[in-house]
Amino acid sequence: MVRRFHGIDRHKRSATISVLDRTGAEVEFVQSCSDLNRYIETLGPEDAVVFETGLGSFFWADKIEEKGASCNIINPYKFRIIKDSWNKTDKQDSRNMAKALWVYAVTGEFGLPVVYKPQREIRELRRLFSVYASLNKHLVMLKNSVQSILTENGTVLSTENKRLLLSAKTGMALLDELDISDASRISVKMSLELLWKVQEQKKQLAKEIFYAGKPFEKEVKLLISIKGITPLSALAFLSDVGDVRRFKTTRKMNAYLGLVPKLRESGDVSRVGHINRASRKTTRTLLTQSLVQAMTASPYLKSYYENVKERRGAGRGRIALIRKLCGIMRRMLLTGEQFREVNIGLYQKKVRQFDRTIKTLEEEKKSA
Repeated sequence: MVRRFHGIDRHKRSATISVLDRTGAEVEFVQSCSDLNRYIETLGPEDAVVFETGLGSFFWADKIEEKGASCNIINPYKFRIIKDSWNKTDKQDSRNMAKALWVYAVTGEFGLPVVYKPQREIRELRRLFSVYASLNKHLVMLKNSVQSILTENGTVLSTENKRLLLSAKTGMALLDELDISDASRISVKMSLELLWKVQEQKKQLAKEIFYAGKPFEKEVKLLISIKGITPLSALAFLSDVGDVRRFKTTRKMNAYLGLVPKLRESGDVSRVGHINRASRKTTRTLLTQSLVQAMTASPYLKSYYENVKERRGAGRGRIALIRKLCGIMRRMLLTGEQFREVNIGLYQKKVRQFDRTIKTLEEEKKSA
């Protein structure tokens, strides 16, 4: 049974802590705890802890749970006792959290807006995909830089020549043939060299993502039975969603992924807005690149996309198709069934390639 309730207001170098007993009385108050590690060492199965989400939240939650104590990470924007507090001080915040935890655990009269804490493997994948997204942004920035320099010099390249210029094998040779200023040539040369370096790093990072996703090998092999879904996009979906069972409906999962449009209602008037881009968007980004292949794999998906496109436009059609794909992947994970319209030959080829990649990575890790 939990006998002590700890409200911790964490900061970069210290923390303010309020501790309540089973009766709700404060039995300890620490104004400034400079060594949170040492404090956590004193915790045990009779302790429950609550603190706000923020940088390092999951790290500290892991440490607390290793001691046998329970840990609750709350969303401060939904925790109105803190969010709407007139007296917002460290002391007040820690006491408010401890009191809320006590009421929640002892009386059950108050619900805590707890943040989902993914398992460690999912968090590792998310960290790698965060870097992957950053590299993609750098690639776009460098390509745009090259394009703008060429445009300023009055140079317009064909689609084929653009491809050759951006290729590490033919880029420098084509650059020497362009009629541009010396400063522009130097700028393009450096941008291209950076571009190729980032592309190499991106390929290496993709391998690291595959290796980090090894615990989800079964789920990946299930999801890639859909044409167009690669091991990378499957792992992106798994890292974004985490435990798919925590979503009661497909709509709730799609809303979490930023695939459901905002809805504003006032009286009898309803306005459907744009999708919420302030969400987990790795899945949305990678699946956009798989839509053409997915449509060729399933007449149903193609017909669905064409119908939405005709009524709402191509952009909304793409988002609707991504929603549909995510719903299919959710159902596959819950039932353990492959995609009904799977191309067996293509699927077996993808599985063999994925197995070879994992085996090669394991050998590289052992020899390193």
